[in-house]
Amino acid sequence: MDVVSKNIGSFFIVSFPESAPGDDTLYYLQDNHIGGLILFAEHCRDRTSLKSWLADFKKTLGRPLLVAVDQEGGRVRRFTRGFPSLESPRYYGHRRKLDRYRSDLSRICEKLYETGININLVPTVDLLDTEEGHVLDTRTFSDDPEVVARFVRATIDIHHDHGLLTCAKHFPGLGRSRGDPHEILAASDLNEEDFRMTELRPFKDAIEAGVDTVMVTHLSVPQVDDNPAIASDRIITGWLKDQLEFGGAVITDDLLMQGASEVDSVPNLAVRSFAAGSDLLLFGRQLKMTRKAFDRFWKYRDEGELSLDRLNDAAKRVKILMEKIVS
Repeated sequence: MDVVSKNIGSFFIVSFPESAPGDDTLYYLQDNHIGGLILFAEHCRDRTSLKSWLADFKKTLGRPLLVAVDQEGGRVRRFTRGFPSLESPRYYGHRRKLDRYRSDLSRICEKLYETGININLVPTVDLLDTEEGHVLDTRTFSDDPEVVARFVRATIDIHHDHGLLTCAKHFPGLGRSRGDPHEILAASDLNEEDFRMTELRPFKDAIEAGVDTVMVTHLSVPQVDDNPAIASDRIITGWLKDQLEFGGAVITDDLLMQGASEVDSVPNLAVRSFAAGSDLLLFGRQLKMTRKAFDRFWKYRDEGELSLDRLNDAAKRVKILMEKIVS
């Protein structure tokens, strides 16, 4: 097996439906060199048990593993039992409570690290103050790029101080979109100049602050590209990697969301997103569908549908991310 083939599993972040991984899940991750896990509320019945099975799991695996969670604060907190509370990003941003935010977030990061988590999928850098019913309602710091920049830098610095990696989301910006990607493909009427002048600014700030990864989302952008952002070479490679000069790994939003299903089948979309520049393919709890996507990825790789340059670029970016975990 060549070096690129060995790295194929490292491009996948997966989950599982049971509260703790069974033998089948462990064997699947071992046999296919899967790069990471993403955990949800049901995986943390309490902090002690989560810490225990996660430590055993990583010890049995015997190699570095990304262990991710969405612990934003407010209504998006996967872990609650045994973890300090954290208000919503809007609470801190709207009231300009940066010192309070630093203090509260430090306690969260300390517990995440102690539990065995090594990447928290924050900060949410989208520009939106508040809009009832919007997918990002209360999940954003502000509509003011300067306010967002201050909180973004604090978020990244505090996570790094506690040994955690970070992820800026949702590229190229969901704040002025319609629709919830969990339910439908979100849509934006902005053109390239609109994005460049507003939505992309916080991502540029996050990159300059040292964010480790960026998450691209399920967003239709007809004035920019016929392909949605999740499968757009122009947006992922052109905007994020070339124009913004992001050298880290690009993570997809959950490819099992309903919004993704409007673009293509899960296996096809995984390949399309990777070809467009995504380096880590994220899947929620449906391990059966994840396996199908993995098999499709192998098929396209064997048939030469994925360029060696793209595979090598992704492998390099993921390797750097894994080295951060080890260090």
